Amino acid sequence: MTRVGVSPVASERRTRWLGGLAVFMMVLTPLFGYVIPLWFAGLVSLVGLLAAPLLARSRPPLLPMFALLILVLWALVSLVWSPAAPHLADLKKNIDKFTALKLLMQLGLYGSAVVALGEMSRRSARLAGRVMVAGMLLLAFVICLDSMLKASIYMVLHRATGETIRPDQAIVKVAAGTYALALLFWPCARLMGSWGARSRYLAITALALMTLITAHLTGADAPVAALLLGGLAWLGVRTLGKPVVRVLIALISALFIFAPMVVLWGVRSGLFAWLHAMLPPSWDHRLDIWAFAANQIVEHALRGWGIDASRVFGNAIPLHTHNAALQLWLELGALGAAMAAAFFAWILYRILGWTEIDRRDGAMATGSLVAYVVIGALSFGVWQEWWLALGAIAVIACGIAQKSSAPAR
Repeated sequence: MTRVGVSPVASERRTRWLGGLAVFMMVLTPLFGYVIPLWFAGLVSLVGLLAAPLLARSRPPLLPMFALLILVLWALVSLVWSPAAPHLADLKKNIDKFTALKLLMQLGLYGSAVVALGEMSRRSARLAGRVMVAGMLLLAFVICLDSMLKASIYMVLHRATGETIRPDQAIVKVAAGTYALALLFWPCARLMGSWGARSRYLAITALALMTLITAHLTGADAPVAALLLGGLAWLGVRTLGKPVVRVLIALISALFIFAPMVVLWGVRSGLFAWLHAMLPPSWDHRLDIWAFAANQIVEHALRGWGIDASRVFGNAIPLHTHNAALQLWLELGALGAAMAAAFFAWILYRILGWTEIDRRDGAMATGSLVAYVVIGALSFGVWQEWWLALGAIAVIACGIAQKSSAPAR
């Protein structure tokens, strides 16, 4: 309860340091999204390190952290049999080769950032939210314009560093910004929901259209699928509420648990052969990778081949499987897939609580989570640090939007 005549916002504990870190993150997120997404990892790590002293006041979510800790420890154990395990002598030369060790560090630093910034006051969250919306609108405008100019702006900026870049490579770099937009679209839309009716609809529509236009012109299919399926999930939660979240708990858990079985069924039933004749080359290549990965999973279904084993199969799997669930099964076996399923199920369980309080918050978080799962199922390697960092930024963004939009409770 608050004293009579004193607003809840005025009486809450000030969190200037956390608010400053959140603003710092939201200023740099659109910049890195356009210039160099790989720096997301350093950004979240730095924020996590600077926020660590304040963790004593926080209430960390123990269950999802426990699931991720088991996953990371199992990845470390799998180095014993992984064909991609680096030699200990390489530890002094290049720590980037030790994916399992990096995962342990990322769990601590990224987790610190997410947990600590979750303790921001509403005042701090509102400021960070305004910066986030402005930054994402600016990012969407710049990459949309640059995609229409065939990455001319990006090439000029890149040449200013003294290096050259091919036009096709520059287009891929510009497309990278659409992944950040696909994840942060829903928290931005939630914050813009408090604007006037006309400005709200114009801003949300503009943000969505610029993201889709950029993705189309740069050939990035995954952000389009993420935005559309995230929108479907958002609409379902917004209109029907908790039943949709409960269904998603089962669906996303099943995605991680049954992924190799579904792929093997698709191959043996002739579905993949039918799809091969219809899909463009990039998707056709994905089907080949998924089919090969599913066959390899069968050989070591329980323990997996070991962390980073996706890299040892040559052209059959170029670096990773382009599917998070299959990569987890291939490298860490049933235990790795089960821990990932448990983690996302817990996140959705928390979203269920948000939905009970306010469907708008539940719909926002569901849209972002579905977008992350969809992109992870189609594009990046599951251990890419910048992609994991972007997921942490999306969690922080949803927390900012929920807190800054919420009345006193």
